[in-house]
Order: sequence, then C-alpha cells, then structure tokens
Amino acid sequence: MTNNKQIKKVGKIGNKKVITSVHANKKIPMNSFKSRLYYITTPNEPNRIVAIAFYNRHTHKIEKSIDLIYDKTGNLIPFKQVKRKGKIRIVGTHTHNWSENKENGEVGRKPHDKKNVFEPTKTDMKYIIKALKYNQKHQNMKIKNNC
Repeated sequence: MTNNKQIKKVGKIGNKKVITSVHANKKIPMNSFKSRLYYITTPNEPNRIVAIAFYNRHTHKIEKSIDLIYDKTGNLIPFKQVKRKGKIRIVGTHTHNWSENKENGEVGRKPHDKKNVFEPTKTDMKYIIKALKYNQKHQNMKIKNNC
C-alpha cells in the first residue's frame, strides 16, 4: 500500500478495511501487501464508499476497481448504456481493469478510456451491496449524532 501517512482506516466491513486518503487527489492505493480488497471513501465523505479496489495476491498491485456513482440524493446509479447525440455513453456504477506498465512496473489506467469501462458482475454486486449497507448504517449514525 502507499505510505501509511497518506491512507487512514475509517471503518471495517467484515474483515475488510474501509480507508480514506488524506489527500483528495490520491484516491486508490496502487499496492497492497495486507489485503486483497479495500473499500474506499473520500476525505470529505468518510461515511460514503465511492470505490472498491481489488489487488492481485501475487503481485500485490491493483488489478480492478469499482466506481460507485451516486445521484444528488445519495442513491446508487446503476450501470447503463445510453445514446446521446448519436454516441453510446456509459453512465452509473462501473468497473475498470488496471494494467501494469512493462517498462517501469507501475500500475495504472487511462482516464476516460471507453474500452475499459464495464458493467459490474454478479460477484462485484455482492461487494457493492456490502458497501451500500455500510453507507446506510453510517449515514444513520451521522443523523443520530446530529440530532
């Protein structure tokens, strides 16, 4: 995982950590030597999971991520392909595969690569449902604490 000073644990789902980045522009750790999966929040919203990252057990590098997309009221937007202005666009919650640069060994993905946006699988949905339950539980706790 990245430097421990950059990542902070904010909760747990089962035995998996819910983490947030101290820096807003560093959302997902590229390497993990401790876990094959992390649920990720943002520093501004530690009670809402916005991504789920999966790591290769041999290389410890990220191999897949799920981006959870919400509407203005906090409801998850499902994956959809919509046609706008004659072009097919993908909206809603989706996954990305991450690849390794053979020259330097760094892992990454091209931003806005239309060929690397996929519908979540049934297995992905199990993790998404756990994330939504976490969000709901922690949102309710936030409301109770504000009363």
